[in-house]
Amino acid sequence: MKTETKHRPLLSGGLFDKPFMDSKATTQTVSTKEWVLGHLIGPLGLIFVVNTIAALVEKFFTQQTGAMYGVGNIAMIQQMGGIYEIVMTVAKILAMGTGLLNGWLIQHTESRQGKMRPWYLIFGFLSIIIGCLIFLFPGNSMGESYWYYFFFLLICYHTVGSSYFYLFRDTICSLTSRDPKEKAKIQFIRKMSWTLLSGIVIGMVFNMVLLPMWLEKDINGYPILMIIISILAIPLLLLEYFYTRERVTEDVAVEYEHLDETKIPLKAQLKALLSNKYYLILIIIATVSGIVDNYKGGNVQYFYIKFLLGGAENPLMYTIYQMVTGIPLGIGAFAIYPLAKKVGIKNLTVGGYALVLVGSIVGYLFPDQLVPALVGGFIRNIGWLPNAYIFATLLCYAYDSVEYRSHMRLEGMMGVAIITAIQWLIYAPFAGGFEAGILKLGFVDAQGITPGADVIRFMNASFYLFDAVLAAVIVIMLPFVDVEKHLPEINAELLERKKQAVLARGETWIEPAEQERLDAEEAERIHEENRIADLKAKCARKGLDFDTENAKYLEKQAKKAAKKKK
Repeated sequence: MKTETKHRPLLSGGLFDKPFMDSKATTQTVSTKEWVLGHLIGPLGLIFVVNTIAALVEKFFTQQTGAMYGVGNIAMIQQMGGIYEIVMTVAKILAMGTGLLNGWLIQHTESRQGKMRPWYLIFGFLSIIIGCLIFLFPGNSMGESYWYYFFFLLICYHTVGSSYFYLFRDTICSLTSRDPKEKAKIQFIRKMSWTLLSGIVIGMVFNMVLLPMWLEKDINGYPILMIIISILAIPLLLLEYFYTRERVTEDVAVEYEHLDETKIPLKAQLKALLSNKYYLILIIIATVSGIVDNYKGGNVQYFYIKFLLGGAENPLMYTIYQMVTGIPLGIGAFAIYPLAKKVGIKNLTVGGYALVLVGSIVGYLFPDQLVPALVGGFIRNIGWLPNAYIFATLLCYAYDSVEYRSHMRLEGMMGVAIITAIQWLIYAPFAGGFEAGILKLGFVDAQGITPGADVIRFMNASFYLFDAVLAAVIVIMLPFVDVEKHLPEINAELLERKKQAVLARGETWIEPAEQERLDAEEAERIHEENRIADLKAKCARKGLDFDTENAKYLEKQAKKAAKKKK
């Protein structure tokens, strides 16, 4: 008789099943501590690493090319442009395979820490290590063999290092809570961490200060800066891991206990995803956005300011442009969430991208004039606000809609991985397009070198026209994504399914509000036990009377409570 072999789930019974690896987020609803530590401060670790590499690696490449071949070797510079384009295309194609691997890993993972968080910690450390290695050995000390080292690590970073970071960033919101308000708030806070906090450091400090004043003059500064960033990133990565929680993963495990996720046919997964109009439209929009991002890279704005607005002669231009155009992203961050609650995420995003389109046209028509450039940049960044802070929430809602119709929760399944892999394949020909373009035009960024008219036109078009196309696509397609108005019925149905699953097993169903109250009471009880234990230990060390010290504490708390009632 043939016995069916049952494969052990990944990470089961290992490190991530140990209690000391448990999330510190213990409440059923998202607590203030989880908001702040897990979704605002913690993400800054990998955000700084990923954004620093995105902002600097292409500039580093052009400097390295200039250092090795000199500005007079036009033929070699053009050849390096072509090689860079090929390498980036290969990296994106390989990233497609990594996307499939990520989906497989998540689908076959079972641990008390969830499906995504353990791999985020593992791949997070890999990203940090590879990111540091990329910038080692600057200059001309290794000769031609250097390029084998650099391109190999660049490919590793895009395939093994950063790929899971983006998957986690785009998905964790949908796994943290089913509550639409909590999802929107999570997405907003994480985007604030990405856009506002890291933008100030990366955009204003790195790109506008360190790059023109230090790194451009001393290529050896790149590895020093990256090592500093990495040392700061490690404790923040741990903070993010310990103060996030996959509540929806836990719910799905309860609701669909009978369902073996690893045996859901791939055809059924793809049908559930691609037959959902909300998911399909958002994936098309995300794909167009990815094409634009991959083409532009991290240095388009830097080159635009340097050569079209006079930054090469007056470094103050970097600061002026960043400060004026960055005002909306700073001040607007605190207005976007209340606005979204009033008019809806979809409507706000459509209006925002209409402004992006207008601002891009204004800037493109007057590329070398400071005032129109500042006005156009200001308008564009007002328009970017919904995308920066809340747009990804719509994808979280789309996953709820998919689950509602298909009875399958699919974020970490192979169907999503395959769709993501196809996206990466589409991105591949555009990767590194800007940097490759200027090099193939015979221009390499080096001290005292001014680009010709054709390079200037290319920089202007790259900075504005791709964004204009993206904005037009979104303004046309996004009005069809009306998932927000269906969320009440979707969430009511999903909650009812969970309830029936619990009752079918003969267990007692507790309403979410009551469960929240019980969780709060239990958390308060544990807090009080810990406080008493800590106070007793303190009294024993210092020879104090416990009853006296405890009475002082209780009296102080009573006064605080009385003030709150007034």
